[in-house]
Amino acid sequence: MAPSAVSMVFTVENAKSPGALEKGQKPQDGHSFDEALELAGFGKVQIVLSILAGLGMMASINEAMGMSIILPASQCDLDLDAGEKGIVGGAVFLGTMFSSYFWGYLADTRGRQLILKYALFATSFFGAISCLATGFVSLLVLRFLTGVCVAAPASTVYAYLGEFTTPSRRSQMLSFASVWGGVGIVYVSLVGWWILSYDWVFVISDSFEFKPWRLLFIVNTLPAFLNGIAFCFCPESPKFLVSRGRNEEALEVLRKVYRLNKGADTTDGYEVTSLRLDPEDEIAREQNGDSSVGLFRSMVQQTLPIVKLPYLVYFIICCVHNIGAFAIYGGLGLWFPEIMNQVFSQQSPVHEDRKVCSILQQNETLPVTVVTEFELCDDEVKIETFLYTLLLGVIGCVYALITSAVLGKIDQKVMMVFNCIVAGVSGIALQFIANSYAVAILFCLEIVFAGYCVLLVNANVVAIFPTNVRAMAVALTNMIGRLSCFVASAVIGLLILRNCPVTFYMLSGLLFLCAGLTFLLPKK
Repeated sequence: MAPSAVSMVFTVENAKSPGALEKGQKPQDGHSFDEALELAGFGKVQIVLSILAGLGMMASINEAMGMSIILPASQCDLDLDAGEKGIVGGAVFLGTMFSSYFWGYLADTRGRQLILKYALFATSFFGAISCLATGFVSLLVLRFLTGVCVAAPASTVYAYLGEFTTPSRRSQMLSFASVWGGVGIVYVSLVGWWILSYDWVFVISDSFEFKPWRLLFIVNTLPAFLNGIAFCFCPESPKFLVSRGRNEEALEVLRKVYRLNKGADTTDGYEVTSLRLDPEDEIAREQNGDSSVGLFRSMVQQTLPIVKLPYLVYFIICCVHNIGAFAIYGGLGLWFPEIMNQVFSQQSPVHEDRKVCSILQQNETLPVTVVTEFELCDDEVKIETFLYTLLLGVIGCVYALITSAVLGKIDQKVMMVFNCIVAGVSGIALQFIANSYAVAILFCLEIVFAGYCVLLVNANVVAIFPTNVRAMAVALTNMIGRLSCFVASAVIGLLILRNCPVTFYMLSGLLFLCAGLTFLLPKK
């Protein structure tokens, strides 16, 4: 972060906090965790963990966005109609919503790294066996279970990476990790384009055929499996260890971070010999010391700090942000390829371009002429589907890289407002633009900028909430966001077809509300 640049949720870089130590000075009562982390240095450890955290985000994106390509290819084999496709596409978000609270509790009480590795393996398992679905119900159940498991990496990686990074660099490293979300979209579009170009069929039985779209489930979940293996070799978060009273283990992790970052053979140069408890860690230890409470009471105790002032106000604001961001990024994003296929299918060299809403609403009212006894089912995935999804991912990657470079020079509150306004204006502009290519760009801008708000909100939560409830706070705000995502993915297509302008105005209005609420968040 730039010198003296005030961040909304992170400490001011290069500015000295009260009681800050001069170089080489050792406090009598030990170093605070942030001081110890600063002395461990910034380098290879944070970069590698940022990549691994990014792959965790990519696993979540793959399971969600991959369905926008798999569903059109599987609709005939599984006999899915438009409504069922919307429900199945949102099943991952529904599973994530139901399990986020529990995963947050486990991550705050059992450990970030432990939960991440097992959840990633479980995600890859259920993601892979989704290829065995034979109908709407079986696919819905398997995608729901995949969502239950992917909820852990989707939220816990923010807390894990944030606790290995000093406050002055935390937002930039989380932003860098978010690049992999765009990589995930590029990945599912490219492998989908490649695998679905084949038309082979393996007949397993009279009622089951293994086709390319089934293989796509396995390929899409492969990054989650590899990421799970990588996390097996990663240490537990030292901040979590301190909050659980395991100071010696935390010091050992910090010494390893120092040795790897400095390229030293020993840790003799690391000045930290003891850690001083922060107030939030003392509270966490008091709560952890009471082992007589049951599971339910323990979960309630873990949640209470979040719903008490002033955290309750910040929690509500972050939830509203995630409702708007997820509704557009997840809900509208799931329908994006199909909407763009309809837009470009209406192109004609002899007719003028028409606005997107007139095209979508006309398609809703077109009469269906049945010329044969049986209606033919079209499961061909047009090349435009891959191209538009690929474009969405590329724009996401580029914007994440640019933001990672400038985030240290721009107030994070300004970045959140900027993202909300650009996404909202893009949604409104869609009502007045007729050129098909301009419509595609505006859609991409709306989805990417709204999606990036998810990262910024999670970065806020990591910094605002104390260690002992941090993972649960991230999980709960994401749970609320994914509920809106499921609702949006299930009904947004129908809403657009019935009253397209009002739908886009409502989504844009929600983003403008989020922009205003941003100013109520605290500076940290």
